[in-house]
Amino acid sequence: MRIFPAVIALVVVIATPTSVRESAPPVLAAVPTSTALATGAPQALSDFKQRLVAEGRDAGQHGIYIETLDGSRPVAAHNAGALFNPASVMKLATSLAALDRLGADYRFRTEFRTAGEINPRTGELEGDLWLLSGQDPSFSIPDARKVGEGLRQLGIRRVTGDLVVAGAFTCNHNSQTGVSAGVFRRNSGLPISGVTRYEGQAPAPAPGRPLLTLESDRLVRLLLEQNAHSVNAMADVLGASLGGPAAVQRFLVERVGLSEETVYVGQASGLDVNRLSPQGTVALLRALARLLGAHGHGLESVMSVAGLDPGTLRDRFTGPEYAGCVVAKTGTLHSTDGGVAALAGVIYTRERGPLLFAVYDMAEGRHVLRLRQRQDEFLKRLIDELGGPAPLPQLPEPPEPSPLESRLVFAQ
Repeated sequence: MRIFPAVIALVVVIATPTSVRESAPPVLAAVPTSTALATGAPQALSDFKQRLVAEGRDAGQHGIYIETLDGSRPVAAHNAGALFNPASVMKLATSLAALDRLGADYRFRTEFRTAGEINPRTGELEGDLWLLSGQDPSFSIPDARKVGEGLRQLGIRRVTGDLVVAGAFTCNHNSQTGVSAGVFRRNSGLPISGVTRYEGQAPAPAPGRPLLTLESDRLVRLLLEQNAHSVNAMADVLGASLGGPAAVQRFLVERVGLSEETVYVGQASGLDVNRLSPQGTVALLRALARLLGAHGHGLESVMSVAGLDPGTLRDRFTGPEYAGCVVAKTGTLHSTDGGVAALAGVIYTRERGPLLFAVYDMAEGRHVLRLRQRQDEFLKRLIDELGGPAPLPQLPEPPEPSPLESRLVFAQ
């Protein structure tokens, strides 16, 4: 099943540009916050905290913030302004920065060129084959095969020269350019006589003449793949194309309006040490909803619909009552900061409508996966307390999700 896009118009606060810190703030660093609840804390929140304490956990190591979609009313708050490790929820920040800079329909381009000539009798490309990387985070083994087939359509059966790779190139989620180049060579099906050479970046002007270009699927499709399956390599490559983790952090400060003291981006994928507050995460979600809405998309365009979509939320919020009423990004770390379970996104309720939420649970060195169960229990009870679930309208889909669809563009 899949969900109709929900167009959402929201407001993003733009802050004055500030410098970016070099080191990560500690977990639970105190920051100013205003989270006065209009009607008091929901019973579901009180039950959640009592359950944590009953298990011998420190309630101070957990943070929650939930508010209405328009930001007018907090619904639930606990340590809302404290800093936690968001784990893979940080991928949403990288997604937002990419959408803001590139647009939802952007396609990454990997160009293939040559200064050599094609011998029509032998099918040999007499010269080097250049691969000019466009930092496509989704370039895959099927893409390598597609390029090989495209070159054969141009009459190339063999390359007598070298493969020259210009720029950082990833294939099949391999972070090292050398490894990725080898994966490409093996899977293109095109014999290359020479060695593989590497250029730090493509020379200007570009060498030789163009042969063909492999264009990725649209960015919004790439982001759904990245976030639904929490593909770290895709997020780190995407972050690198934007200028690295520091650039993502500057974006959150300068464009989303988070204060400099409330965010640290160590890796664009959320691996290792990163910091966000629950309240700051909800501000990020609101900015993401606004930007997607401007392109005719909803949050479900870049995050899993729990209980329906394949990925890290496939087996959570299942069943006829709750499937389709939670759209979210998971985050899990098993050792960093003692372990982290994170969940952030939007829940759909009958009485309050859509509510943006962030739940951060530090595992204190034990039972990371059990915290996912506690998160699900809390959100289900909260949804019930607010009139019950209101799943988004559902559309049938093919039994298997469609793969990312890259395309070949032949030079004229």
